[in-house]
Amino acid sequence: MQELKEELKVFYRIFTTTYDAIEKFMNMLDPVIENATDDHERLYYHHIFEEEEQRLSRLVELIPLISTFEKEKNEVDFAPTNNEFNRLLQELNLEKFGLHNFVEHLDLALFRFTDEERSTMLNQLREVSYQDYQQVKAMLNDINSRFDHEYTDPHAHHDEHHDHLDRSTIAGPVAVPTKHKKGFTVGSLI
Repeated sequence: MQELKEELKVFYRIFTTTYDAIEKFMNMLDPVIENATDDHERLYYHHIFEEEEQRLSRLVELIPLISTFEKEKNEVDFAPTNNEFNRLLQELNLEKFGLHNFVEHLDLALFRFTDEERSTMLNQLREVSYQDYQQVKAMLNDINSRFDHEYTDPHAHHDEHHDHLDRSTIAGPVAVPTKHKKGFTVGSLI
């Protein structure tokens, strides 16, 4: 079970890093929501903001729970029959999906926030979060395989045949579509 204690240290690092990243992202979104130019923009970013706000409240519970198990000296507490340990595994699996959504939220924001300061921050948060997501996914697959409890990840289909979050599978940089106002020309009037 020493292996699990080491994995818990990694989970702790990842989710405290994620907590900080979500706060940075929400701080960036807050003025956008407050100064939205229309209801669509306000609702769109408010929806993302609320989802991340809910994640923060879950992380407030998860981070101390990870810490508690990480510091445990009694190996029996890591048994699948332990309700608290099962809760920890459930919460970790839920937050794996939360990391997936966070990466998607960052990708969506990158379409809108193209100025250097915000796009740089969003790209940095995205890169770290994507790597953390991949690591959490692999670690949870390994942990779940060690226990004979027939757990099947209900979200495994997201990346089963194609990881749509992986930027290396995209042929080139993601282009942000620009709107061109169609003007009248002599040829267009015929």
